[in-house]
Amino acid sequence: MNEAQITEGSAAPGSEAPTPIVTPTEPSASQIVVPAQACSTCNAARVPTLPVPNPWVYVIGDVDARYPNLAVEKEARGAMARAKTSGLSNDAALQKVLDAPENGYLVREMCYVLLVQEVETYILVPRHSQDYPMLVEAARTELSTVIGTLGPIANPDVCNGLTVPYLIFDVIFNFTKAALIADLPTPKGADAAKFRSAATDIFNQIVPLIGNGTGMERALAFELVKDPMLYQVIASAFDQDAQLASVELKAAPVNSTQNHVDVILRTQNRGNGAQSSVYARVALGAKLPYVVTTWQPHLAP
Repeated sequence: MNEAQITEGSAAPGSEAPTPIVTPTEPSASQIVVPAQACSTCNAARVPTLPVPNPWVYVIGDVDARYPNLAVEKEARGAMARAKTSGLSNDAALQKVLDAPENGYLVREMCYVLLVQEVETYILVPRHSQDYPMLVEAARTELSTVIGTLGPIANPDVCNGLTVPYLIFDVIFNFTKAALIADLPTPKGADAAKFRSAATDIFNQIVPLIGNGTGMERALAFELVKDPMLYQVIASAFDQDAQLASVELKAAPVNSTQNHVDVILRTQNRGNGAQSSVYARVALGAKLPYVVTTWQPHLAP
């Protein structure tokens, strides 16, 4: 199967050069403020105020709890010794310590890194201090969808030398790939096992295209985890001996303050090479995306 790629305003091989596409502009945040009084010891208190354009993030990755410095690591090791963690792996022992209510102070001292396709991409901090349990749960789960606001680059002393942007999150949805696929409704008349196998392939093929989950990538991340119809339209193409040829993100040709983006799926018949396209339109004018137009044939060039 050909590997799908994201293009923005790209043309098919051999076609004329595309008309330039203007990337939709999201409203700028005048300031990102994490109140210092929310938590006197946590990483969130160390995020400074900074103007950030196009600030919203909708990303899929794996959350990893890490020691920000040697002092916190030594404190956690002592907690492990008291918690009777014999026989547990390092990660499991740390998770047991972080789960204990008496170790809430350690939860706030830890550094939480979001890895996207195994690349360290963001340091996660909660917008509200009561949301630290979301990070503990995310650290034990296979995958997480994180929605929030882009922050400045972290200083090296925040997370043991790591210098990546903060992601100030509002919500984290934790899931396993198997559970996500199992929850998809089976299309009427379809073989359930065959559909779920196809859906797994679809997820594996599209998730690497999302990157850091900013800009128009937010529309694709939203569709992948929130819209079962994405899997159904591609699986239907598989049944017609077609393959997913490309995924394209384009500014929708409409006037709107909601920054509409078209997610275009192109499939190609394996026998005769014929291509067809469908699209869904997603609004990105606020932190939480939503569907404007569900999947239908895409006729524009």
